[in-house]
Amino acid sequence: MTNQEYIDNRLATYNEAFDFYMDCGEMPKSIEKGDILGAYLKSVIDSNPQLDSQDPLWMEVLKDDLLAFLSAMLSAFVPVEEAHKKEQAYIGRYKNADLDKQRELWPSVYEYVSKNYEPTDVNIAGYVEQFKENNVQDVIDALCEDWMKACDSRKDAREKKILEKNAQSWERHIKEWGLSDYKRRKKIDNTYYRYPALQEIVKIIGREQPQRKDEKDDITYKYIPILLSTPAKTVEIEQISIGDDVAHMMPIETAILSDQETETLFYKKFAGKQLQIFANRPPLKSQDKQIQQHQTKPRLEMGPIIVSIDTSGSMSGKPEEVAHSLLIQLLRLAKKKKRKCFVITFSVRSRALELTNPANWRKLNKFLEEGFSGGTDGEEMLNSALDALQKKDFCMADVLIISDFEFPLPKSTTKARMRAEHDKGTRFYGLQIGSWPNRYQSILDKMWKMKI
Repeated sequence: MTNQEYIDNRLATYNEAFDFYMDCGEMPKSIEKGDILGAYLKSVIDSNPQLDSQDPLWMEVLKDDLLAFLSAMLSAFVPVEEAHKKEQAYIGRYKNADLDKQRELWPSVYEYVSKNYEPTDVNIAGYVEQFKENNVQDVIDALCEDWMKACDSRKDAREKKILEKNAQSWERHIKEWGLSDYKRRKKIDNTYYRYPALQEIVKIIGREQPQRKDEKDDITYKYIPILLSTPAKTVEIEQISIGDDVAHMMPIETAILSDQETETLFYKKFAGKQLQIFANRPPLKSQDKQIQQHQTKPRLEMGPIIVSIDTSGSMSGKPEEVAHSLLIQLLRLAKKKKRKCFVITFSVRSRALELTNPANWRKLNKFLEEGFSGGTDGEEMLNSALDALQKKDFCMADVLIISDFEFPLPKSTTKARMRAEHDKGTRFYGLQIGSWPNRYQSILDKMWKMKI
């Protein structure tokens, strides 16, 4: 596991712990005893008891800023964690070596422990005395046990020092800038609530609309038999046939069975499937047609979200504000529903940011600010979205394009890729901000238009 993967995983744990503590009043089991940052997260929430009674946006501001701070602390902890693992490995090698190797390493071990630990932590001189009266291996094992505990304590002390050094400045920051951050986000929310179309988009992508008959949950389909064709029709007129279906045999065969002299004949006919039985006539050739039932690919109840935002020059200003407000709501939805989220910005070139883990949430504003210039290449944007759909975490996603759509329809190869993904369960939506004539409604599942 790389350092960044470790940070992302820990941050995801703290993100869930924040929500769990707010809901249940206790820390989840994923936060182990002695977790320094987990304890700090709890203390921050405890220091803000008003969160439950305030606008939920305040909680969002605090949580995002706190996670950004914890991310910085995890990065600062990396050298400490690496040094700790290196020392643990050193202790393990010494403890597990044979006696001759331990004697060879003893001078360097003695020097290292004497230099890095106080006698109250690891009394190396005391262990030297014990060598005179006790079994050498027992003394070394006891030394290594104390050394390992001291190593763990030293790591915790270093990380606590780093946290204490930075916590006060972060707490001052949140007090000074928290209000302005809240007002900024409130303004974005107000833009969103001003346009009913934006709310409808979030409802549809959030799968909160009444479920369509042809799109059921994938789990439901696992328990409902799906017939590829209707059963063949039969004519309700019986005829005489031969076989071994005892339930439908004629009375004459029953008579044979009841007579001891002819009983052997019955079993011989049964074994050879020569019993006379009643049977339905097969359908006429004109009726012998299988009617194929169209089966729509079932979709997951909740799936990933891919948002493509046009950042060309024509989208700057008010369209940019509307696009940003909708994106924030969709990201909020993804956080709440634990759905994967992928953002693509496109103008001359497309760029992508995966918001699967909380570590990237704070990068979003800077990511968006780097756009809104130049022309538009819709083809590259669509292919970026289609490439994202090939990832395991983003298959069958909801794809939303936010643009003025001042670019031509996609190439035939791109359309073919879109159809293939649609057949797998992906849905393509569009929000056009502006009045430029376009025909994208012919290839998207739904298109909303807004004039600003």
